[in-house]
Amino acid sequence: MHTKRIFTFILTLFITVTGVAQDGKQLVAEMIEAAGGKQNFYKLNNVTYDYEYRNSVIPITLVNHETYVFDKELSYATYTEHSMSGANGEKVIEGYDGTETWVMIDGKLTDNEQANGFAKFIRKTNYYWFAMFFKLLDDGVNHTFKDSKNVNGKEYNLVEIGFGKNIGEVQDTYLLYINKETKLIDQFLFTIRGFGIEDPHLMVMEYETVDGIKIASKRKYITTDWDGNIIGDQWITTNWTNIKFNTDIDKSKFQKPTN
Repeated sequence: MHTKRIFTFILTLFITVTGVAQDGKQLVAEMIEAAGGKQNFYKLNNVTYDYEYRNSVIPITLVNHETYVFDKELSYATYTEHSMSGANGEKVIEGYDGTETWVMIDGKLTDNEQANGFAKFIRKTNYYWFAMFFKLLDDGVNHTFKDSKNVNGKEYNLVEIGFGKNIGEVQDTYLLYINKETKLIDQFLFTIRGFGIEDPHLMVMEYETVDGIKIASKRKYITTDWDGNIIGDQWITTNWTNIKFNTDIDKSKFQKPTN
């Protein structure tokens, strides 16, 4: 019994000093609290903001005003630029009513395959990107502590995020870099399997605080390897501005128009 106590003490001391054994789920829980807390986030009910995405690699340009209702993940966007729609951006509206995605071009529902396919992807993806950090304790999310690492003089805990079968339409892999001091995610690696991309990309972010919630509103990403070494030569940028929570939203706007 005495020997067992000594072994347990030594093991605990080793873990404390080296940080070898960490609980990935606990690190994610601490991150969510540092970002403002899951309950506090969802109590805000909805969000609106201006969105700008510029990708010179493909290329794609998207400039719009986004509206989300957290209950049922309702989504709506009005565009001023939309290079993927096949039409002038100022005439494009996308919506998701909790069941179905739809697109209007020139004030009419469209059956344009490209426009509808892209809307199905971007309506769900944009909502996920915005709420992602507060969804990482949802059922079916797997957390694995991988390592500790120093990046540019800052110490990070690395936590791999995976998803169970049938959790989401695509099961991507994420590697979070959780800042040991702030508990926030400063950057992460991710796959884009919805487009058949297995090579990871590195997302780096800057935060702003809105209604007590820390939002990673300035983002850029680039192709890397799984060690975070940059391979690509062009950054892709996404900016969220004019963020407003808990505004008065007419939920009928999310419903698919009849014409």
